[in-house]
Amino acid sequence: MKTVAARAEGVDEVVEALEKHRAWMEAAGVLTERRLARASREVETIAVTALRERIGDLHGDRRLGALADRIITGDLDPYRAADELVKGLTNSPPGA
Repeated sequence: MKTVAARAEGVDEVVEALEKHRAWMEAAGVLTERRLARASREVETIAVTALRERIGDLHGDRRLGALADRIITGDLDPYRAADELVKGLTNSPPGA
């Protein structure tokens, strides 16, 4: 489809093709899928940002130090320590 916007050649055809494509996307559910995916990404981004703000900087955190002690004594492996840390951070009130 040849279009020359400066001379208004083929513009109507392009608009018509775009409208048909959008109608197909709506009928096929593609637009809904894209909107759902976009909304999911937005919620995930907001949640991850909120968690990062809530966690803050862990360097020097007494909980982190205590977990590190338990790792080096063999009482805990790093994965369980991370789980405990995350549980403690997500169960504590914001700013704690």
